[in-house]
Amino acid sequence: MTVASNALVEALETSIFVYPEIPGAFEMLRERGLRGRITAVSHPLANLVGDAHLSASEADATIRRVRERFARERKMFGWITGPSTRPDDLPSRLQAAGLMKAEELAGMALHELALPIETNPALEVREAFARDAPALEGVMVPGYGLPLDVVRVLNAAFFAELAFKRRIYLAYFNGEPIAAAYLVNLPGSSIVLLGGAATLPEHRGKGAYTALVAKRLADARSDGAEAAVIQAVRSTSAPICRNLG
Repeated sequence: MTVASNALVEALETSIFVYPEIPGAFEMLRERGLRGRITAVSHPLANLVGDAHLSASEADATIRRVRERFARERKMFGWITGPSTRPDDLPSRLQAAGLMKAEELAGMALHELALPIETNPALEVREAFARDAPALEGVMVPGYGLPLDVVRVLNAAFFAELAFKRRIYLAYFNGEPIAAAYLVNLPGSSIVLLGGAATLPEHRGKGAYTALVAKRLADARSDGAEAAVIQAVRSTSAPICRNLG
């Protein structure tokens, strides 16, 4: 059965907030009309707000309260907007409140998970586990360009005992890990999220990202998934995904 387009759009806009409150990792931002998480570290990817459905009359006050909350804790935070964000002018309101646009993402979806993808035979992709934390950190810190404490918080949430399935993968070249990527089975649906992927700068161009996409789609299909979504950075991963189909 084909996944409805509205379900794919909803998954694209809300899947980044799929994680519940996780002691020691994520605290929920309890603010009416939006979703968000708070961590112990100061970084806009670790502390993230979005999925806003606010009235025009309450938007500015809500923005102010969120800013004040993170300012009190001396933490940087990010705010994601999308086509369903309300009010429609929320991005301009955020900029007027002092936030700066950092990146633009392309919401992309795929129904045909059996899509043939040619990969580099010199690469091997394997599922990773909590015991592989040093290897994951060794790839993710330079690959994402994130501080170690941020990577550790995100992975602590990923490896927490939760009700929905997640997988993380490492791609190996000559036996050494060079790239990593997440896969999340979205709760209550047949959609998977192809989460963030990172490749060591010195190993880019070897096809690691493509190999990670192929492995994740194959495993998702084996699990019974019917569609995949990804929030791809327009300047990097989006062109690769578009070329893959």
